[in-house]
Amino acid sequence: MKYFMLVNDRDISPIYLDGVLHESFTEDKYAEGMNYEWNRPFIEQVKFPKDLWLITRSKVQFDYYENFFGHIISGEFLSSMEQVNALQDYVIANLEVVSTKGKPKVNGLFFFIKCIRRQSLVDYESSKFLTRKVPSNAKLKVDGSFVDKYINLVLKDTDCDVFQLNDLKLGRYLFCSQRFKSLCEEDAIKGIQFIDLESVPNYLQSIV
Repeated sequence: MKYFMLVNDRDISPIYLDGVLHESFTEDKYAEGMNYEWNRPFIEQVKFPKDLWLITRSKVQFDYYENFFGHIISGEFLSSMEQVNALQDYVIANLEVVSTKGKPKVNGLFFFIKCIRRQSLVDYESSKFLTRKVPSNAKLKVDGSFVDKYINLVLKDTDCDVFQLNDLKLGRYLFCSQRFKSLCEEDAIKGIQFIDLESVPNYLQSIV
């Protein structure tokens, strides 16, 4: 089975999304911090807002963007997810995409999703990597060592077409099957670069 890691396509999407994510909008919100319980890298089942506001100065010309410890997706991307066996353990909020003055910046529907439970699909026995020691962290549920650098990444086969991995190095990204990649290409989904597993280690090194 062939799998891919989804990353922001820098040719279409901003390298840095100049914006904030809030539960409501005022013209002062752009300058406020995002001090929310759900705004953390790893969350379990928490109260998640039904509606969120992306207040941004950047152009939004994409259907997918990984940011804010989650994923900004268009209605078209969500429709593609619903056509395959996608991850089930996620929370989703309607997303209003506006300027710092509150003017809409997109025409279609947008959403913000966060994964609650990631899957243990990394085949560590077949993969090659370097580790480093880390202190115990009860919130992240890690203790001892974790992957510092992948040299070769191998995943176990799964019937899931869209998923996130229970791995600190890779846990921020969505992964997908060839089936979902082909569907996105057929539907002309914008803003995604699909990195095959062989190229993942080099990609991770390039963004360090």
